[in-house]
Amino acid sequence: MQQDWQRASAAWQVYSRELAQLEQRLDAATWQRLLTLLAECKGKIAVTGVGTSGIAARKVAHMLACVEQPAIFLNATDAAHGDLGFLRADDLIILISRGGNSDELTRLLPTLQSKGVGIISVTENPDSAIARAAHLVIRTGIQNEIDPLNMLATTSIVLVLAIFDAACTCLMERSGYSKERLLSVHPGGDVGKSLRTANQG
Repeated sequence: MQQDWQRASAAWQVYSRELAQLEQRLDAATWQRLLTLLAECKGKIAVTGVGTSGIAARKVAHMLACVEQPAIFLNATDAAHGDLGFLRADDLIILISRGGNSDELTRLLPTLQSKGVGIISVTENPDSAIARAAHLVIRTGIQNEIDPLNMLATTSIVLVLAIFDAACTCLMERSGYSKERLLSVHPGGDVGKSLRTANQG
């Protein structure tokens, strides 16, 4: 139906507009602080969230690991059932939650703070519990989700992924990340095959 195609096109235009505005919504000082925290972490980087934010957290952790940052996805429910025990004072945790007050995350805060774990909160609510507890707050400044109710985490999650994908590219450039290093951690799939072929050439 033409109406469906028009809705899809309008959704993509929202994505494009929101992505283009990230440059104005984030500032250089916050960006440098984010990169410094990620690059200088002496321990592990845990990334967590629930629902759609949890799915995004898996992607963020994976991308950081791909560029040799010691990142892992932490299931927020399992964290409250003992997995918090693997975190130490030299570790860093990234909490992703648009509203910032999800019970699954807020109940982790007392332990994270008592352990001295560094906290990066990715939230649109600066007054939220995870924002108040954070050493750094990242806000996308999202204006419009693409769903008709403007409620579901659609555009906002795309922006979160775009932020951390960009952070990973910056970390790669900072460290002089090479194809050989990428092959060592990504030997599988088309990426590994292409890298091996390039090395043989």
